[in-house]
Amino acid sequence: MKCKLFKKVALFLCSLFVVSSCDNNKDTSWFKFYNENRQEFNTSVFYGNVKTMQGADPSLIYVEEKEGDQDSGYYYAYVTATSTINAWRTKDMTHWQYLGAVFRPNLDIHWGYLNFWAPAVHYEESNQTYYMYYSATWKKHSNSHYVSLATSKSPMGPFKEYHSDSEPLINFNKIPSDHPLFEYHAPESGIPNGYFSAIDAEPFLDPTDNQKYLLFTHDKGAGYSSSSTYIMKMNEWWDPDYSSVTCISQTGVTSIGGSNEIDEGTVNEGPYMFYHDGLYYLTFSVNTYLESTYQVRQAVGKSPMGPFTKIDVDKGGTIITTDGLNIYTNSSGHHSFIKVGDQLYISYHTFLNDSDIVEARKIRFDKISFVVNQDGIPVIYANGPTVTLQPLPSLISGYKDIASNADVKATNVAKGSSAYWLNDGTIKMHENSLVEETIFNKGKSKITLNWDDYVTSKAIMVYNSSDYDTSFTQIDNIRIFYKNDGKEGYIDTGKLVFNYDIFAEEDYKCIFVGSSIAIEYQDMLIKQIQITVSKSKGNGNIAIPEITVLGKQV
Repeated sequence: MKCKLFKKVALFLCSLFVVSSCDNNKDTSWFKFYNENRQEFNTSVFYGNVKTMQGADPSLIYVEEKEGDQDSGYYYAYVTATSTINAWRTKDMTHWQYLGAVFRPNLDIHWGYLNFWAPAVHYEESNQTYYMYYSATWKKHSNSHYVSLATSKSPMGPFKEYHSDSEPLINFNKIPSDHPLFEYHAPESGIPNGYFSAIDAEPFLDPTDNQKYLLFTHDKGAGYSSSSTYIMKMNEWWDPDYSSVTCISQTGVTSIGGSNEIDEGTVNEGPYMFYHDGLYYLTFSVNTYLESTYQVRQAVGKSPMGPFTKIDVDKGGTIITTDGLNIYTNSSGHHSFIKVGDQLYISYHTFLNDSDIVEARKIRFDKISFVVNQDGIPVIYANGPTVTLQPLPSLISGYKDIASNADVKATNVAKGSSAYWLNDGTIKMHENSLVEETIFNKGKSKITLNWDDYVTSKAIMVYNSSDYDTSFTQIDNIRIFYKNDGKEGYIDTGKLVFNYDIFAEEDYKCIFVGSSIAIEYQDMLIKQIQITVSKSKGNGNIAIPEITVLGKQV
């Protein structure tokens, strides 16, 4: 069906360019309007978090495409299982291939026997090895988790235990006896000193000096009242420096030993570390994964060893959250970041059934950027969680958002608002988001995007408001000014109606944040786009958070 569609589009445009210079063309056969089904779209240009896979606690890596390597060009997702570590892969972030168990230890001889959780995979270019940290329940201490390491020369596996099948690699009874963690267990627990229960190990390679680190979580499930985040230096990925073990986050306070309290339940788990422009970002999940308020937050420091200060929620501290909606999306946490080309994405798990948490979990992606908060701190910001059409990373699709290079002007903008938000790359996702939407007064408004020179355009996405009442019910028209074979002209889309049946829950007056009116067409040279809107769901102001134009600079 897709091939037939684009053949028709190509023939129509060819005819149009020959006969038209400045005619007003409203034949809608020249574009594809994604308005009827969230499941159907061109997966070489878009993804949608709709045809996802089953799994939890994802570690995602992207293996850049290499000629002759049939296992390259994929995103690999490694996920929690019971007695194995399982994996999936995808090229388009929509259609997933199940790889099965990439790590399957012999449970008759292996130290672990249950709950193989939270794999974290790091690729070491120097020796072309994939290192996978994971945790499991140790037969020796059946109520506690411990961390170990498996390796493989292929992202497909099979991964093999690095150290020994008889005990985990990371063994905290090797911590110096004067370290506070050594005498962690109460005598009545039956577990000797030093056997510190840990989960969610995550490697971090400091790009400034190539020092290796390992983050991990003190396991609340082992009977403690709360969980915390620790870090230690690694001499090699298989050689821990136990003397360096340091606590870098604890629940309920913004910094270690501090008095500033923060609401996050009794969990700081699933840590990840990211370096950006001189700052280290410690990211982690709060509340429990069985709560709809499970979410990813962040702390900032100037060293991997800390100290770290958690960013207040009202200052952008939350990276991704479903706000406990229980309507079209539910629970979002235990994440990893994945860089694809020069773009950064977050992967995280939610639940298969988007309206409750009774079923298994699944993996989603959303785009990440950095936004400066009111304290002047660049914080990690996610255009998510989304369940709607989104642009693929440009490295994969070949198209990038060229709206950011356009000069944007708008009429009828409300006092105090600005056209700045129309092409800044961010979408307002929540009521307390750091970013804003462009607010238009009641009545007709026109947005104009101009480029200095002609650009190749492939698709246009006009995102709708995060607020049901300020959402637009339709785009009155999109006019595209083009050039072909030296001739200039324009094409009109005519009215494009926003489909509330698939992009909103009208009974709750809840719009699916991150939804848009999106059209796709054959590549064309353009220099200007005009977008006209006038109709608001609430019969008042209209808000537009972002306009994306997928294309290429000529």
